[in-house]
Amino acid sequence: MKTRNVALDYAKGIGILIVVFAHLLRGLQGSGLLKGVDEHVIQAISSACTIISMPAFFMASGLLYGANIKKRHGMNELAGKFDGIFYPYLIWSLIIGTFEILGNGVRNGSTSPYDLMHLLWSPKGIFWFLYALLMAFISVEILIKLLGVARAPIALVAFSIGLLLAYPYLPAIFCLREFSMSLVYFALGVFLADRFPKTQVGSWGTLVVATCALFALEYFAHMVMGVSTGSTRSITPNVFWLGISSLALMLAICYSLPSSGLDWLLNLGSRSMDIYLVHILFVATVRIVLDKFLNVQSVPVYLALGMFFGVFGSLALTSFMKKTRLKYLLQPPEFLSLKARLSPKVALQVL
Repeated sequence: MKTRNVALDYAKGIGILIVVFAHLLRGLQGSGLLKGVDEHVIQAISSACTIISMPAFFMASGLLYGANIKKRHGMNELAGKFDGIFYPYLIWSLIIGTFEILGNGVRNGSTSPYDLMHLLWSPKGIFWFLYALLMAFISVEILIKLLGVARAPIALVAFSIGLLLAYPYLPAIFCLREFSMSLVYFALGVFLADRFPKTQVGSWGTLVVATCALFALEYFAHMVMGVSTGSTRSITPNVFWLGISSLALMLAICYSLPSSGLDWLLNLGSRSMDIYLVHILFVATVRIVLDKFLNVQSVPVYLALGMFFGVFGSLALTSFMKKTRLKYLLQPPEFLSLKARLSPKVALQVL
């Protein structure tokens, strides 16, 4: 029986908390509710959130995929990724996009029905992540088909490095820029999957040192050196060194946590997809209600309520959905499932 690598659930749990916080912070900034805060500090925190969370998510996905790559690959596996990634990408892009259209005038920015027509080649908002992640799975499956399972991981690393170098020359269409910024972390996960430990170190000393080192690194990079990722979506090549360094410290933190006793954080990690899909609804609603209707000006109140409802509201809503017919907002019905069509006897698995 395989030992579950709980460090990856920790990584996804911490990562999704950072993602919710970053989107909350950017929403407050866009609404003009952070006027008393230094602009440079806001940009530094926003950049640090992206640099810490995005590589962790992509590498965790690569590690999980790479651990079973010899047994689970091919069209059946890829069909499962379409069910678990592309289907919710389409559904929730339409849902969030519709809410944004209805909320024009009370929310940051604007969205039109015309924007929703671009979903197949131009992901909107936070859903670029799902689009780029699916492209990563498609890439490795193509390489497996061409080169075989043994050679595909190293070929994927080489391809990802070349793509990262090509970033300045890539068009914005089909999420190519975000894909080029992110694939390298997924590729490293696939390549290193067999080399990563499956058990926790469980060292509080290592946890404190790694956490302090991560904060010190981000402070030095952003506040002293003044570097920053050129995108709020992923890690531009100019700070690849910072992305890799942050990722190493993030993994050290996750492996130093105890194997039990932090079930709430592990649960956040195992349900990070649920939170990712719907948290924007809660984060934006909290901000709009407090600002437009209650005239609240306290930033700590925005942050506390935004984090609470962004995380736990998302968990409650998706739990309710899974018990009703609304579950088809999270996973495809059998007649739309590619995996069910390819292998009807295999139970549908959502990422």
